[in-house]
Amino acid sequence: MVLSILTKLHRWFGLFFGIWLVLVALTGTMLLYKVELLQLSYPQLRLQQLPTEQTAAQVFDRYHDGYAYMPREANPWLEVVRPDGTRHYYNATGERILERPYLSDLVGIMVEFHHHLLLKDLGKELLGYIGIAGLILLITGILRWWPRHWSRRLLTIRWAWPWQRGFAATLFQLHKVVGSVLFVPVLIGMITGVAIMYSAAVGSALTALAPHQQPQPVTEQQWLEVAPAQDWQQRFARAKQLLPEHQPQLISLSNLSLRMTFPGEWHPNGRSHVQFNAETGKVSSVYDLRYDSKGYQVSQMIFPVHVAAVGGLPWLMAVLLGGLALIILPLSGIYFWCWRHYKKRCRL
Repeated sequence: MVLSILTKLHRWFGLFFGIWLVLVALTGTMLLYKVELLQLSYPQLRLQQLPTEQTAAQVFDRYHDGYAYMPREANPWLEVVRPDGTRHYYNATGERILERPYLSDLVGIMVEFHHHLLLKDLGKELLGYIGIAGLILLITGILRWWPRHWSRRLLTIRWAWPWQRGFAATLFQLHKVVGSVLFVPVLIGMITGVAIMYSAAVGSALTALAPHQQPQPVTEQQWLEVAPAQDWQQRFARAKQLLPEHQPQLISLSNLSLRMTFPGEWHPNGRSHVQFNAETGKVSSVYDLRYDSKGYQVSQMIFPVHVAAVGGLPWLMAVLLGGLALIILPLSGIYFWCWRHYKKRCRL
């Protein structure tokens, strides 16, 4: 009875959500190489020298809205994102070398599809449902497959081409072997993906589990005594004065705030911040993630795990294989179902 329910859940969730999972996994897997794809499409981004904070400050002073990314070894350029989604890229001398309008190339389309299904907030909500469906598929699949007795035969595939007899068996074996061998990276990818879609709820839940936090090291009295900042060079200097161990990564040109990373932080954009008052130039907020609750700190590790920003090459390869598995599993499952039930009429 239970096995029959699991089988039906696995089958119909796979048929209904499978193609969406393939598209999300395909775009996500390709975006692991986003920088390389951008440099392949735009050779002017193959820069050897990183812009300095001084150059960044000069560039940021030209803008009054949007946000910007500081340069890193992986992407050695300044990137300013305008409110309409247009992206401007600057080199080490402060020269604008590229302008990418919103959804103007394949990389931009893949990013927006993977994050929002090209449907903005509605797409993010739908992605949450697709992610939950994917978790149900994965769990029901492993429960259905789990053998009573283990043998090497369970992890073998007898290959046959689509025009050969036995191809349906090949599909079935491929589906089972890929799902079992790569179950862990696929599961982690799915869980972290869903957690990102419901980040506020996940952050609150983890904070409730480990709520203890320490007082922030920089008090309001201390930051109010810092001299006002009227331009971005001064804002960089004031932020360094208040959080000397941190490095600016993500700059809000609209809200005059700097998101910063501390040594060893997983999140590539950082979660600590220094914010300034637009009218007075005074510091209006200082926050150091290291003194927040352990639960909230753990919640901020989910995104870097999902995008392989930590763990080096071994974890990047695990995420890559998990993404490939999430492409193979729905396709092989749907193809096998069509082959079995409709044969020649449903060949893909």
